[in-house]
Amino acid sequence: MIKGKLLKTAAVTAVCLNGFAQQEDAAEQARAMASRAVENFEWGLLFEAEGFYAKTGGEQDSDIALATVEFVMDAAVSEWLSGHVGLLWEQDDTEENNLDEAYIIIGTDLYAQAGKYYLPFGNFETVFISDPLTLELAEINKSSVLVGAASERFDVSAGAFKGEYDGVIQSGYAAVNVNVGETAVIGAYVLFDLLETDGLADLNAEGGTRAPGAGGYINVYVGPVMLNAEVVSALDTVDFGFGQKMQPIAYNIEGSFRFAEHWGAGIKYEGSDEFWTGVDTPGAPTALEGLFHEHGVGGVIAYGFHDNAVIGVEYMRLMNKGTADTDLVTVQLAFEI
Repeated sequence: MIKGKLLKTAAVTAVCLNGFAQQEDAAEQARAMASRAVENFEWGLLFEAEGFYAKTGGEQDSDIALATVEFVMDAAVSEWLSGHVGLLWEQDDTEENNLDEAYIIIGTDLYAQAGKYYLPFGNFETVFISDPLTLELAEINKSSVLVGAASERFDVSAGAFKGEYDGVIQSGYAAVNVNVGETAVIGAYVLFDLLETDGLADLNAEGGTRAPGAGGYINVYVGPVMLNAEVVSALDTVDFGFGQKMQPIAYNIEGSFRFAEHWGAGIKYEGSDEFWTGVDTPGAPTALEGLFHEHGVGGVIAYGFHDNAVIGVEYMRLMNKGTADTDLVTVQLAFEI
């Protein structure tokens, strides 16, 4: 929609490369670029700086980090043909591989999507700084292809991808989302092999048995109030192939409220069972590092001191299984354009 912005950006770039003496040629090239049937062009940039303090029993930990730098771009050349690119830098996580998403969408009411993206397995709606346990368990980013049907009331999709340790394409997923008027969204989803999620893939390095996973969510919006709940679980016992069996489950329940124009606050209750974290050790079998917390309660408050910037403070009390509980305080400064 912003051919003017695209024209301006292209012209500035050309001037920087060719010198001020070539401004007329640069402008002509920019006009040609903007006329290449680009009907919609949108982009966004996000920075998140965070600091935290954690105390578990007598042990303390703290840090300050540039947690996130994210760039996204969407371009459509017609109503039925568009592309998306997302670049993501997360300290100590995605520093070496920054291509987060890149895919093409063909169609409107009936559509196909191909490329690398987050599969529609999970909703993960949250107002908190920290990720919900449902995301830790279910988030999955893969190169995949899906087909779907969408309208103002619903979106149904299904797709396939090649698993981390598969020789051929044999993993799949399906999801459905329904808008209930303007006040609620409900959805359900299934993944044929839960061991393919980002949170469990490392634990599957030894070659475990396949176990399907499923989940569902509901988000309710009433004026300034939002209520949301989500649960995701394995549908059968997961066997990782080295003596560890489990049936992981995670859930997240939140309520939030916007007030005084620039303020927002939220509370949450989350939990998990048999949900292990894992780490790959070179030259050794994948080891189990420990369990995610069994229950967590907390609150967050945020103030939008500018149209493009928000500062938030979050407190979480994490009830750990077999160890001392954890008190976690996180402060985040976010800037978005």
